[in-house]
Amino acid sequence: MNFHTNKKLRYGTVSVAFTALFIAAVIVINVVFSALASKFLWYIDMTPETLYTLSDECAELLEDIDAPVRILFCDDPDNLEANSTTRLVYNTALQIEERFDNITVDTVNIIQNRSAVNKYLITATTEIKTTDVIIESGTEFRKIDLKSFYTFANQNVTDPWAYNAESRFVATIVAVTRAEAPVCALVSNHGEAYRDAELISLVTDAGYECVPIDLSKDEIPEDCRLMISYNPTSDFMSTFDGVSEVSEIEKLDKFLDGVNSFMIFVSPKTPVLPNLEEYLYEWGIQFGRHTDEVDNTYNCVVKDSSQSLTFDGYTVVSEYVTDENTLGKKVNNDLTNAGTAPKVIFRDAMPIMPTDNYDSTGYYNSNGYNRQRNDIFITSEDAVIEANGKVVGEAGEVDRYPLLTITTEGRQLENSTTVEYSYVMACGSIDFASEAMLQSNVYGNRDSLYSMMRIMQKEIVYINLAKKPFANVDIESLTTADATSYTLMLTIIPAAIVFITGMVVMLKRKSER
Repeated sequence: MNFHTNKKLRYGTVSVAFTALFIAAVIVINVVFSALASKFLWYIDMTPETLYTLSDECAELLEDIDAPVRILFCDDPDNLEANSTTRLVYNTALQIEERFDNITVDTVNIIQNRSAVNKYLITATTEIKTTDVIIESGTEFRKIDLKSFYTFANQNVTDPWAYNAESRFVATIVAVTRAEAPVCALVSNHGEAYRDAELISLVTDAGYECVPIDLSKDEIPEDCRLMISYNPTSDFMSTFDGVSEVSEIEKLDKFLDGVNSFMIFVSPKTPVLPNLEEYLYEWGIQFGRHTDEVDNTYNCVVKDSSQSLTFDGYTVVSEYVTDENTLGKKVNNDLTNAGTAPKVIFRDAMPIMPTDNYDSTGYYNSNGYNRQRNDIFITSEDAVIEANGKVVGEAGEVDRYPLLTITTEGRQLENSTTVEYSYVMACGSIDFASEAMLQSNVYGNRDSLYSMMRIMQKEIVYINLAKKPFANVDIESLTTADATSYTLMLTIIPAAIVFITGMVVMLKRKSER
């Protein structure tokens, strides 16, 4: 059979060759276009929630930031793109990078190159996962868990209902690009003693500049963001006693109105501090005291023989509060995700009891204040509290005794588009922050306190950056009309393409005969 004289063989061979070349060309074009699309973000966002499109509001909030910012993803781009959850976040970061010259996006495979993230391992139990995102500027950085870019309906679900990466990126970028380190004022005129240098070292590591302050005569620095009172033995002055013309309580209240933070460490030996305790009562904080039948008041101490490092039961191993969508979960996240969570120790601890002006869920809303009390560490169900050597209370399966609490107050500032928070932390043990506990590599006290201090660095939520709820794309959500339209499109369009292609080939062959 002569190849040159057999038209069917010749046309068949040409058709096969043409088809092979066409398929190869399509593959090459697809690979090249995909690479260019990935590099230059040539995408059309067809999602109804515009998940893949950076909002103008987000861009406006980042326009005034000039400092260099690095967004580091802890895995290879291919792996980030392969997972829908990480791909969304990665895509948002790339759009931010494309929009702003001072913001760069990098990736590193931390499985193959663990040393690349060693400088972000500040605490002994810090864990960096391949899904984490690190944002840094200069010496400041924040490590963000992947779940923080999403919003979940409740603690019992694993699928997010909304996407809030824009707010998370903006808030973190603003936090790491602040011009100067915030000041931490160490209150020193109520018998407070900061003999252990380790606490001051930890505060410095958390990004603060420490300065002593006498509230009776000193003004609080304008750039002060945190105030600490460690083991006060005398009360804060107030003008309500009719003696003092200086009110330290008013100074503290004004300070916290400026969306700042206050930490206080007490113990079962702390005397009654009427002015300060009356003020803290409004924050849902009440030091554990017991009044007997003849009106004698005694301090309470927590005893838990089942969860103690000493035979007397007073060196309590606390339990973590890790309920989803709680501040306790946020504080303890790094410690509890590190496999076996380290023990957090409260020695000689006074319970921090809830107050009657807060509801059962820890909320207080009155006179323009919107506060929430959050238990961070609690006792086991076997704990008791003693006063004057007698048991005056017993814990239970539900009613545990709080050992450390944080109350938050959120408000929208005047002429502002953000909601900002004040924090008041109360710890019932001064030994919790002692040098022995903070220097130990065995216990988790340092890591947990460090986490709290970083959280208190004036976290901002941008309320005009709305969450983007995910649309329901299940087949059950389609209307009959939508289903009919999609069926016709998927049936007719492919058939029409095949028919038109066949007609073109047939007409071309006829013209060649």
